[in-house]
Amino acid sequence: MPATITSHPAQAQGSTDGRDPKKKAAVMPQPFTRAAREHQEPMLDVSQQLGASSVAMGPFDVPAYGYMRGIFLWISATNGSGTATVAMKEDAPWNVISEIALIDVNGANIDGPVNGYDMYLDNKWFGRNMGDPKLNSMYVPPVTGANASGNFGFLLYIPVEISGRDGLGSLPNANAASTYKVRITLAPDSEVYATPPTVRPIVRVRAWLDAWTQPNATDLRGNANATQPPAMGTTQYLSKTSKTISAGFQQPRLDRVGSYIRNVLFIYRDANGSRANGQTNFPSDVSMFWDSKNLFTRHKDLWQSQMARRSGYNAGLEQAGGLDRGVFLEDFTHEFDGRLGNELRDGWLGTVQSTRLELSGTFGTAGTLTILTNDVSPAGPIFME
Repeated sequence: MPATITSHPAQAQGSTDGRDPKKKAAVMPQPFTRAAREHQEPMLDVSQQLGASSVAMGPFDVPAYGYMRGIFLWISATNGSGTATVAMKEDAPWNVISEIALIDVNGANIDGPVNGYDMYLDNKWFGRNMGDPKLNSMYVPPVTGANASGNFGFLLYIPVEISGRDGLGSLPNANAASTYKVRITLAPDSEVYATPPTVRPIVRVRAWLDAWTQPNATDLRGNANATQPPAMGTTQYLSKTSKTISAGFQQPRLDRVGSYIRNVLFIYRDANGSRANGQTNFPSDVSMFWDSKNLFTRHKDLWQSQMARRSGYNAGLEQAGGLDRGVFLEDFTHEFDGRLGNELRDGWLGTVQSTRLELSGTFGTAGTLTILTNDVSPAGPIFME
């Protein structure tokens, strides 16, 4: 994507546009992402055997360095064994993490609290340039069946930065006396396995800070550098709400308003908490309203076809590179070239605290509608010129 343009480059001396040729236009500093360098460093490495109870891990301090872009989170479950015929729960292995939260220096949540399956959906659908975590080379599918270990592994990304093109949304992170924190909780084995291995795996949790270096004021040739990302302090958030749904016509309202919305994702589960029939029970024809404006009325099959087209995920349901049962994404990030995350920010949906944003349709059975919202609070000009 093109960088934000704030002024015109100086014209050559002798210009005939009516300006004084002796007066030079202001020289633009080099963009932040040209001046800064990418940086990664380890921040935690802890292990815990899965058991009957959840286990709180952390909070862990995020290392103070430059500008934070996000955090890589690598989960590996090993050393499981036994004679059981192992089977996984529906949202496994991602739900081995029952809670993830990234907390700012003032104690407020930036990402979460959400669970590992929610973060899997965020990475896959919210235009993070991460792609489907099932397609990542670090994904190890759960080992199931007779005499199986129940072992697995995967990589997730806790997002902070909005745009890698110009660094928008990366946050200053240089104060070691006041650090960001990550809180992680492992789920009990009963949440992960329908039938667990006899010896439960040991889950190793490793994380790395993903950051930009602090640019120098000038480069080696004396050219001025932008020393901070555009609209520094602009922050994106990931939040989660759940709505109890009765069978029949319903109009669940989206509570997370007051800023720009990048993405909103709906997950429908039945009264037993299963997505297995989410495709069937979700309204066939569904509408979304933004105050008095109808943003869309479409059939759910058309909706998921749109998701596949914008993402390129055309494999079968629940397969690597395919759609997820009971999951419906409305993105506002495709206006550059029709792909998720390739955005100029013009498509973001602006809201205020009084905005009425709601879904409307007839649900086949009672259940729970989980809503993941990715919104942005700007701290200055954020749109491309």
